Amino acid sequence: MTKQEKIQKQKKYAKRQTILLTVIGIVLAALIIAIAVVLLTAGSKSISQDTLDTMPAVTKENTADSTEALQADAVEGTEVDEIDFKSAGMKLNVGETASPEIKGGKLSDLENWNSNDSSVVTVDDKGQLTGVKAGTAKITASVKNGYKLLKLTVDVVEEESSTVKEDNTEIEDAVEVGTTSKGFKIYEKDGCTYIYGILMASKTYTLPEDYAPGWEPEAREAFERLSDDAAKEGLDIYASSTFRSYEDQDRIYNNYVSRDGQEAADTYSSRPGHSDHQTGLALDVNTIDDAFGYTAESDWLAEHAHEYGYIIRYPEGKADITGYQYEPWHIRYIGVEKATEVYESGLSLEEFLGVDSKYSDD
Repeated sequence: MTKQEKIQKQKKYAKRQTILLTVIGIVLAALIIAIAVVLLTAGSKSISQDTLDTMPAVTKENTADSTEALQADAVEGTEVDEIDFKSAGMKLNVGETASPEIKGGKLSDLENWNSNDSSVVTVDDKGQLTGVKAGTAKITASVKNGYKLLKLTVDVVEEESSTVKEDNTEIEDAVEVGTTSKGFKIYEKDGCTYIYGILMASKTYTLPEDYAPGWEPEAREAFERLSDDAAKEGLDIYASSTFRSYEDQDRIYNNYVSRDGQEAADTYSSRPGHSDHQTGLALDVNTIDDAFGYTAESDWLAEHAHEYGYIIRYPEGKADITGYQYEPWHIRYIGVEKATEVYESGLSLEEFLGVDSKYSDD
C-alpha cells in the first residue's frame, strides 16, 4: 500500500469516528433533556398540589372542584331559589309568639333573623316572633349559603277579649267566682250562677230548691211575638211546657228513672235543681217528640228563634257537650243580642260560653 493510500484510509477512519461521536453526543443530549423534562414536570405537580392544599377555602372553591364543594355546603335537600315565606305578611296579638310558615324548605334553612323595630316585634335566631305592642315591623332572614334575603311584614294588634262582655251590671251584689275557658267571668248570687248575664241551669250549674219565678214576663212576651209571626206564615207554634218548679221536676225525673233507669233518664231529663225549665226562661213547644224535628215549624224555629231572643237549647250533635240529646222543641230565652251571637256562632250555649255540663258524680 502506498503512502498516499494510507493517508486516505486514515482520513476515512477519522471521519467515521467524528460522525459516531456526534451521534452519541446527540443521543446523550436528547436523553439528558428528556430526563430534565420528567424531573421538572414532577416537581411542578408537587409544588402545585402543595400550594393548593395551603390555599384558603375561597380559593379552593374557584378550582375545578368548586361545584362539589358548594353542593356539600348548600342547604341539604332544598333548592335555594324556591325557599320563601308562605305569605308576605302575618298578624300577631300583643304577647303572642309564633313562627312564619315557610314554603320550599323549612324554618331551619334560614338564618340572620332581624326585626327593624324590636319595640313592636322581636325575633330570635330560630325565627320565633313575639308581638310586643300594636304596630307594624319588617322581618328579614337569609337562606343559608344561598345569599337570598327574605322579607316579611308583621302586624301586631291588641287581642280582643271576651271578658269585656261581662254584662252582669243588672245583677246587684253578685260575687265573682271564676272565669270560663272563653274568658267570661262567672258570678254567683243567692245560689244562682250567671255567666255573661245568663242565668245558668245545667248538669254543672244548679238552682236553689226554692227558686220559683214562674214563666218570666219578658220571655212570655217574646214567645207570643214569635208565635204570632209564625202564624202569619201558616205555622202553628205553641207552648206545651213552660216553667217547672223543683218539685215538678223531681216528680218528672223520678218517673223517667223508674221507667227507663237513671242512665237513660239522664240523657233526656234533668235532675231536680238542674232543669232549664226552672229558670222561668225556657219552654217546650208543640209535641215533645223527635218527629217535631221533621216539621216546617221546627225548621222555622231553628232559623228565626234568635230574632225573638231564643236559642235551641240542646242542638243536634251536641249531646256530649250539653249533656242532653237533641231537642228541637226546647228553646231558651237569653235576649235578642245574645241569642243572635250564639246563633251566628253555630255553637251550643256551653260551647259559646266555654263551660261544660256534667253532674259532679259523673
